[in-house]
Amino acid sequence: MTSEDHNPDILPLESFGLTAVPASTHNIVWSPDAELAVGCDDCVLLFIPEYTVPKSTDGTNTKVVRQYNDVALQFPSVEHRDPELNRPLFDLVGQEFPEFEYVPGGGGSGTVTSQGSSMNHLVALDWSPSGLGRMNRSVLAVLTGAGTITVYCEGASDGMNAFKVRGRNARTLRPWVAAWGVGAGLLLPVAEGREAQYTKEYITAFAWARDTDGHGSLLAYANDEDEVVIISVQVKHDSHAAPGDSGQWRIEEVARFMAEGPHLKTDPTDPDYSPCGSSFSLSWSPWLKRGDSKSSMVSYVAKNYVGFRRITIGSPHQNMATPSVEVDQVDSNGVCLYLAPDAFVVFEDLIWTIGESKVCRGAIATPMQVKAFQVSFDEARPRDIVRHTTHDCGTTYPERKDGPTQNPITGLIIHPPSLSQSTATPSYSLVRLSATHENDAWYQTNLPLPPNPEDGSVGPQWATEINQIIEHQLPRAMAYRSIVDDSSTVSELDSDEDEEIDAEEAGGSEYDPEENFAGVDTEDQVHLNRVRIWGMTASPGGGVAAVFISQYNALWPGRDTYAGVKCRVLFGRHDHGAHRNQEAQTTLVMKKLSTEARAWEWMYGGGPPVPGVGTSTVQNDDKRSALRDHFELVGRKQACSFCGLPLEPKGKLSRCGSGHLFATCATTGLPILSPGLSRTCSVCGSKCLKREDLLVIAPQLKNIIMDEISAEQCGSCGGKFIN
Repeated sequence: MTSEDHNPDILPLESFGLTAVPASTHNIVWSPDAELAVGCDDCVLLFIPEYTVPKSTDGTNTKVVRQYNDVALQFPSVEHRDPELNRPLFDLVGQEFPEFEYVPGGGGSGTVTSQGSSMNHLVALDWSPSGLGRMNRSVLAVLTGAGTITVYCEGASDGMNAFKVRGRNARTLRPWVAAWGVGAGLLLPVAEGREAQYTKEYITAFAWARDTDGHGSLLAYANDEDEVVIISVQVKHDSHAAPGDSGQWRIEEVARFMAEGPHLKTDPTDPDYSPCGSSFSLSWSPWLKRGDSKSSMVSYVAKNYVGFRRITIGSPHQNMATPSVEVDQVDSNGVCLYLAPDAFVVFEDLIWTIGESKVCRGAIATPMQVKAFQVSFDEARPRDIVRHTTHDCGTTYPERKDGPTQNPITGLIIHPPSLSQSTATPSYSLVRLSATHENDAWYQTNLPLPPNPEDGSVGPQWATEINQIIEHQLPRAMAYRSIVDDSSTVSELDSDEDEEIDAEEAGGSEYDPEENFAGVDTEDQVHLNRVRIWGMTASPGGGVAAVFISQYNALWPGRDTYAGVKCRVLFGRHDHGAHRNQEAQTTLVMKKLSTEARAWEWMYGGGPPVPGVGTSTVQNDDKRSALRDHFELVGRKQACSFCGLPLEPKGKLSRCGSGHLFATCATTGLPILSPGLSRTCSVCGSKCLKREDLLVIAPQLKNIIMDEISAEQCGSCGGKFIN
């Protein structure tokens, strides 16, 4: 995603290669702060965005040449966690910790899974809404093959503001710790008034709720007993905690309901039996606020059925207190349709008003086809749908009009909607698992064509890169030369290296195309590559998409080893046209995005500038000016730490008469007279005095410091501190 007019102060967003072993689809996700997580067979790779071109300690540019230049953290996800991990959860709420004989791995009623024989590979992963991690960041939940969800987060650091990473100051994710888990022996407390069901559950899918704009969040998970469980997740972090501390977590089960759908079970020996189930069967709609309560629809995938159950949070609750969560007794709506394994649902991030009804829309991936839907918040069934067979509703087999597609959808994103022109269905883009030169349906979208489709720029950059890979051809005699020529043995590694040779190397002085192709039939050509697309995810503001692929040789079988296969992460921005791009900026401003997310969309997604980031100046509003006025008198009394002379502010620096320079607090305007008193913003790089140190400097302003100054966010741009 580079361009000729690229800002030199912004790192280019380019595709990069990985050596990994993908084991499941939907294995790439973006956090609300643009942190990128990629799931592999037995580990997770994390990448942290950088919002300025990094400088080394001596002020020169480092060798960082692109965004996500280095893997910030690679951690294994296959470890079976001991139940003792959750003991602090029971101690916090005053419940007795269940004692039982624990056998690592296994749970539920499955023939295989109940015996604990899973390799515990990674199945699914997803970031939480902001606010659960340190500095109001997100935490990462990982579902593994043993039926366990483990939640990972940044632990408390050793007190330093920045860390040296390859000669430069940058944020890191160390220490990275497992905070708590659920499933396969990891038990959770239950809310007061609910009956405890302490069993070794096997979890098949999970989904975080959208941001509730309140304390904590909700997490839904499904088990192999066709139950959906809603748990409340809250946390409190201490800035003075010991290094590695994960925080004080309050996790409680607040609701549970059956989600088996209306269709009767089919015997596996039945000729009409077809497998079902999905590791991505749960999804949350946006929240609808009415008075003091909020409602959201939880979609679940059952046997040839998608149900929508309304979840309501009551009046606002205090932090670290049990929320009031109500679940409707029956589904608000549901649809019967043929579903293959790994079907999933995606909601549009907007609630529409149609007449007097509030409606949310979305798309169901069957996963061979896409089916649009809309469900109303104001309509509710008086009773549950009558139980019936799939023959009664005609969903035993796929509809003939759907065609014989056997290439499943592995990623679907719904684009920000147009507020000026509504459409019958949401605007979406999707990718399918297999991409070859014979399959042109691996990328589909219902977005309108750009104004000039003849210029060859149809589709985002990542789609163009995949197309170039699968359309790469050579004459048949040359492509099979390494096979038919017994005298030359070409290793698989060498062939991979040959594919990496770029046009510049091939165009060297010693390369003669006519000599290379002499005596070769250039008319008979074959395609060299095929691609598997494992997942696609959208950035927090929806302006950029990331796609995770693996590349294979189309002429002879490759080997999937523990050393990994050649993978790539690709990026691209969808062009909506000039009018839609301007409208997307307006929609972006309306969304409640973090400063990190807005900065990302400004750099790569066509979003508006962010005050305080890059060359955009900070808006001096009345609140900001009033806050600085409170500290103006305190600042006049500050003196140089070296010579004792008065200090005079000079922009982001303060200077004494002897020429000694000090950084200036971006929140209060006070000089920072010694190291260790401030925190550094991860977005704009500004420094802000810690609240506890401000209380020492200006104890008379305690109420203002505690009420108006954030301990987690920069006073200049609103970004989160490094630590």
